[in-house]
Amino acid sequence: MSSREPNACSFSVLHDSDTDMGTLMLRRRWSPALQRDVFEMTLDGKLMMSSAVSVSEQALAERALELLPDRPLRVLVGGLGFGFTALAALADARVRELTVIERLAPVVAWHRSGLLPWSGNLTADPRVEMIEGDFFAAVARDAEPGARYNAILIDIDDSPSLLWHDGHAGFYEARSLEALHGHLQPAGVLGLWCATHPGEPFIAAADAVFATTSLVAVPFQNPCVRQSVTDYLVLATARA
Repeated sequence: MSSREPNACSFSVLHDSDTDMGTLMLRRRWSPALQRDVFEMTLDGKLMMSSAVSVSEQALAERALELLPDRPLRVLVGGLGFGFTALAALADARVRELTVIERLAPVVAWHRSGLLPWSGNLTADPRVEMIEGDFFAAVARDAEPGARYNAILIDIDDSPSLLWHDGHAGFYEARSLEALHGHLQPAGVLGLWCATHPGEPFIAAADAVFATTSLVAVPFQNPCVRQSVTDYLVLATARA
């Protein structure tokens, strides 16, 4: 993203629409701390994500793919958002196919229309397939033969106990995680992004399903609020 000099229009709403989850807005503002434009996504006025810092979203892909052997990889991403996790996965040359499922149609449209300056790196990549749909419903169904993934990366809720929609709650229980496990190749990797600690009940549920489960803290400095922040990754390896 290129920087620019601030002007009279230092804040603008690029899109807003009503969705089944609430009023979704994409806005752009000039950040004096970063000396560049920052893009923000809000839902009913609450900040969902920001382009100011994307360290942990990128780490989700990088840390998960580090656990996989050196061979061609099929990756599924739950939640497109600003695309930082998908772009980090595409930076790994082993990734041959990347499917992204995003529930909010306007988010997919932002990327396809080039409303976000970095979207071209995503939409022009022939390895990428973007699907408008319910990720949780997709992984609740049985996996088709030969259609399992080496990695499934999820960045949808802030944590299993801090949801953006009440309907997501059931996914974080052992029965739903078992269904998701069926979409992974043997020894495949699940990566889950969390803005807060995912909670011991979820860790226990993942332990009951996967061969190994680990919690990784990702600390970073957020210059916009001038403080240290910690996000979390849950990395789980499927049974062989």
